[in-house]
Amino acid sequence: MISYKAVCLNCKQTFDLIEGTQKYREYKRDRKKKFWCDACEGGIVDAARKGFINRHMS
Repeated sequence: MISYKAVCLNCKQTFDLIEGTQKYREYKRDRKKKFWCDACEGGIVDAARKGFINRHMS
C-alpha cells in the first residue's frame, strides 16, 4: 500500500495519507495543499456543526 507523509496544519504532527482516500487523491493533484489529521478534522467539523446549530436555533 502506498502512502504519503503530511504535516497537520493544526497540531503540526506528521500523519499518513493512505492510498485510496480522498486526501490522498487531493495530495496527488496538488502537493502544496495543506491538510488536517483525522483527529483535528473531527474537532473542526464538530465545532462547525455546533456553531451552525447555535446560530440557527437562536
